[in-house]
Amino acid sequence: MVAQTIYYVGQDVGVTTTVLDDDGNPALGAVSVTLSVTDPSGAVTTPATVSMGSGVYAAVVPSVAAEGVWLYRWTASGTGIGFVDEGQFQVRPMGVEQLVDIASVRAHLNMPDTSQDDELQGFILAAADLARDVVGPVLPEQHTQVFDGGVTTVVPDWLPLASVQSATEYYGLSAFPLTEQALGSQMNAFAFTADYSTGQITRRTFGGEPAMFAVGAKNIKLVYTAGRGGTVPYAVRLGALELIRHLWQLTQQGLRPRLGPQGLDEDSRLVPSGFALPQRVLELWQPSKRPPGIA
Repeated sequence: MVAQTIYYVGQDVGVTTTVLDDDGNPALGAVSVTLSVTDPSGAVTTPATVSMGSGVYAAVVPSVAAEGVWLYRWTASGTGIGFVDEGQFQVRPMGVEQLVDIASVRAHLNMPDTSQDDELQGFILAAADLARDVVGPVLPEQHTQVFDGGVTTVVPDWLPLASVQSATEYYGLSAFPLTEQALGSQMNAFAFTADYSTGQITRRTFGGEPAMFAVGAKNIKLVYTAGRGGTVPYAVRLGALELIRHLWQLTQQGLRPRLGPQGLDEDSRLVPSGFALPQRVLELWQPSKRPPGIA
């Protein structure tokens, strides 16, 4: 068993188990105990184990360095003892996007204590994933995307568009870099302009005239940064809090709304358990919803 389920890169992770004998009782005699830990890359380590008494053994996985799922396996042997116990824990990446903090979630749920913070952290991360899919990223993140040519305008999948690092046209095996050139200041025929309010990227030629990207299939390569520079619109933040409350109630309390503002939650009772996003959350996110891309 572990005290937490989600850890940060660089954090020490403590794991424990209770070794049982073949009769199901805590093993109190001479016992040989080994812990094997497998990181997300498949590398295996064997941290030292310590007896805590009454059959309980503990170990520390030091400074977990890789994000992802870590697996561990306890084995114990001795007279009348053939014991195995397995588990796992999650290590989250550094700088992972969160729309709300744990204190705000507790306040929104009217939850005064911190005893369920670790479980709530998982709901915060899940809400951020769902929000990112609807409104786009908040923190800056870089993407590489390819488009079909033969059109004058393309729109990246991930919006809002923050900046364009490079745009390249391919004519067969030949690559032709395009440069971002403001309207009225075209220096050559290999130009593009970006409308950062809509995310539209338009091919330009001399005089700022629109032109077609090179004709071809998946021959336009765009490297760009999407995100809002860390600014979370208030409606997006409230939607995330409402989504966390909705998911928490479905998993912890079934369809019995108890946490948060009661008067506003009548429709949550009508949301089937198969639906993760209630209508209220989608309405709150609607003003910031990312538009569909144009290829």
